[in-house]
Amino acid sequence: MGLDSVELIMSVEDKFGIRIPDAECEQIYTVQDFADTVYKIISVNPTDKCLTQIIFYRIRRAFQNLNFTNKEIMSNTKISDLLSQLELKESWNLLETELRLKLPELVTLDFNPNLDSHLKFLGFRTIKRTLPVTKGTIRQLIDWTISLNFENTIDIQKITNKYEVERIISGIISENMGIPISEIELRHSITNDLGID
Repeated sequence: MGLDSVELIMSVEDKFGIRIPDAECEQIYTVQDFADTVYKIISVNPTDKCLTQIIFYRIRRAFQNLNFTNKEIMSNTKISDLLSQLELKESWNLLETELRLKLPELVTLDFNPNLDSHLKFLGFRTIKRTLPVTKGTIRQLIDWTISLNFENTIDIQKITNKYEVERIISGIISENMGIPISEIELRHSITNDLGID
């Protein structure tokens, strides 16, 4: 386990007020493993509150209040189907202001989808570009928004389910390691996919 991984584990332990035994730390390979380990350690107070539903309604209302679309907004609707390419940056900023929540940062491919997905150097494909946020769905936007705003959307003292732990872990990884939230999936290997040593 490298220094970055140790720092990440310490950040998560501090955030949740827990201690993850070394033997369990050595068994954490994916983001999901990380969330499962934390979830086993913390005490959970289940409620009927559905965080994803609350954020979905806020996002839908924000789109409607800003008159971005007349289309029906469903969880599987692509973000790009709701926002005009011409005014994307301005629309994204307005949406973020209306929600009063931080949204994922838009990337180069959001503004120019015709770009190659890799940067080239001397004719060789080198660095893979960050995936466009607008190709994601409203469901993914909900997850990303909750992760980026976990301090405001989740009461860490009253965790109600594993989903909340998964969103907090994803948010901490994004914040501490500088990885765009749209690039973090639960199935990702912490070292191989996310590059955390």
